[in-house]
Amino acid sequence: MPSVFAAIVDGAAVGMASLLAQDMDTRPELTPWLASVFVLPAWRGRGIASQLVRRVEGEARDNGIDCFYLFTPDQQSLYRRLGWRDREVCEYHGESVTIMCRRLAEGVTPGRSGPRS
Repeated sequence: MPSVFAAIVDGAAVGMASLLAQDMDTRPELTPWLASVFVLPAWRGRGIASQLVRRVEGEARDNGIDCFYLFTPDQQSLYRRLGWRDREVCEYHGESVTIMCRRLAEGVTPGRSGPRS
């Protein structure tokens, strides 16, 4: 980490997403993070953000990450559709945001870092 992924169409970047060790300075105990998900306005509504999120989830899974986080002020419904769950709502830099989490490993009990025996 960090890992950064771009969506490329006809040689031009139209979106990006990142996997970071830290993205919210007020919550250093939470790690790692899906961050910087962005798609150019002209390319929105085509599933690009979902594909980028899935790519970052794959990277996290490939690196043995069982659970990771994101925060968003306004895209909760997108992430919920992709399997993310609300963790808490808080103020961050003067804005109300939802911290969400995603469990990646099958057969993992919350609070455990590995598969069940």
